[in-house]
Amino acid sequence: MEAQGALGASIDAVRRTPQGRLSVWLAGCLAALVAFYLSGFRHPPGWGSLRTGCLTLAVFALAALYRVRKRWTWWDLRTMWFGARLPARLGGWWRRADRLETWRHVHIAAGLGVMIPLWWHIQEGAGASRLEIVLLAIVGLLLVSGVSGVLIQDFLPHAMRIRPGYEVRLEDIEGALHDLYVEAEEAILGRPEAFVQTYLRDIRPLMLGSPRSAALLWATLTGSDPTTAVTDRLAHRQPETSDPAAWERLTKLVERKLRLDHNRVNLRLSRGWVSAHLVLVVLLAVLVSFHIAGALYFAGL
Repeated sequence: MEAQGALGASIDAVRRTPQGRLSVWLAGCLAALVAFYLSGFRHPPGWGSLRTGCLTLAVFALAALYRVRKRWTWWDLRTMWFGARLPARLGGWWRRADRLETWRHVHIAAGLGVMIPLWWHIQEGAGASRLEIVLLAIVGLLLVSGVSGVLIQDFLPHAMRIRPGYEVRLEDIEGALHDLYVEAEEAILGRPEAFVQTYLRDIRPLMLGSPRSAALLWATLTGSDPTTAVTDRLAHRQPETSDPAAWERLTKLVERKLRLDHNRVNLRLSRGWVSAHLVLVVLLAVLVSFHIAGALYFAGL
């Protein structure tokens, strides 16, 4: 019972988490970056392209540590082991600093802050080559995908929580869609011919097809309900000789099916941006490796 109570308290705490917290942090980091750029501050004299390049790599590595902290269980176990051996006050600070939420904030700050040493590094160069132009373009796309990811992580979970019947796995959605179709087909057994024909014309295409992903994505962005227009239309197409309860049941099945379609689009969006972000990270790592190799070669090292 105590464990269930603790779990319930944790869930309530998550639900009470202010929406948009990451976006506020992102906006603050962007404002700080713009203010730093407008101040015209330059790196210390004598740094040159080598030191600015090393600083840029170090900040990139700091941003990449979030992925390591998130996926590598060994890191988590070792930091917990180390924090348990610290004094109580210092150990509490260590555990708070090592939370994924803290690392996420560091990841955002480093991902934007890397533009400062990168800009210094560009100013120290003798002109951008084609490779460096492509590299800068990848960095720009990486920042855009990161900003998009912050907005998705911040607002999409809230948008999905307010919809009933939310599923967290694509496999569960596919299984639920199949069950809904079977239930709808069974619901027309023994019904009058007019009822069956209306079902075949107005409801079965909805149960077999899928709404346009763009329309469902727009419903997510605007917070609108994608089922309202369809259920209103079905309410006006009810056969006059049919059982109202049976038609209402079918309408509820269509509504549930559309919500699952919406759920599926949201899940794919929440996963798709991560895949795009990781692809850009890999491309960036390859281009940076070529850039470093070329710089070392022309420097005679």
